Amino acid sequence: MATQATEEELAAGRGYEALFVPALFAPWSGHLVNSVAVHAGAQVLDIACGSGVLARTALDRVGPSGRVVGLDPAPGMIGAAKEVEPRIDWVLGGAEHLPFGDATFDYVLSQFGMMFFNDRAQACSEMFRVTRPGGKVALAIWHGVEENPAYRDIAAVLEDHVSAKAAESVRIPFCLGNPDPVAGLLSDAGFGDVTFETLSKQATFPSPRMMVEVELRGWLPMFGIHLNEEEIAEVLASADTRLSRYATTTGEAVFQTSAYVITAQKPGAA
Repeated sequence: MATQATEEELAAGRGYEALFVPALFAPWSGHLVNSVAVHAGAQVLDIACGSGVLARTALDRVGPSGRVVGLDPAPGMIGAAKEVEPRIDWVLGGAEHLPFGDATFDYVLSQFGMMFFNDRAQACSEMFRVTRPGGKVALAIWHGVEENPAYRDIAAVLEDHVSAKAAESVRIPFCLGNPDPVAGLLSDAGFGDVTFETLSKQATFPSPRMMVEVELRGWLPMFGIHLNEEEIAEVLASADTRLSRYATTTGEAVFQTSAYVITAQKPGAA
């Protein structure tokens, strides 16, 4: 695993932070932290932290007496996260082999990351290992793409005007729409009190074309798909028509997103 981000990777991480986070991900972070009642002084791990919005929300809760660690396998994400909030410990690594000691954290969180784990069962075992007895995990996971139709439509634009690979990269985050297998993985790892709730949050982008532009500039590069400015302009022109249904009278694009938050607790005294 490369440890230093290239300029291209860092630019993608910065684009993810600037474009995706305020429009799509920020509304979920507070709920995820609340779901397990993260408290002052706690030790928190954010797995697949991306550019760090959830870790920053957790930092606000734990305060100066606590500690937050953000872990992600993408050097560009870690580099962008460090630029935004240097007080968090940012670590390059994957969920399947967490570089931390046993029973280190009070809370282990992951916001829309589990879909990308290479070995989800191993990742759950690692979460269990690093969680303290009585500690809790909380995972936010998208429902299927049919329950998030805006992303079905975005994928269709990319299918027609970029490539099948580009379209599939947008569909991947919606591959764990059924919470039951995830609950089973957590139970098999040793967690108890596994529960989940369905939630809907509003996503707000500056315009319908921005719904696609964030994918072109902040997401597709993570999959090695890079378009030049002329190609981007052509794709965005098509998006104006295809995604006009999401436009408001002020020109913004607004739509609902659907996901579930699944929580569990490690047996033992807190």
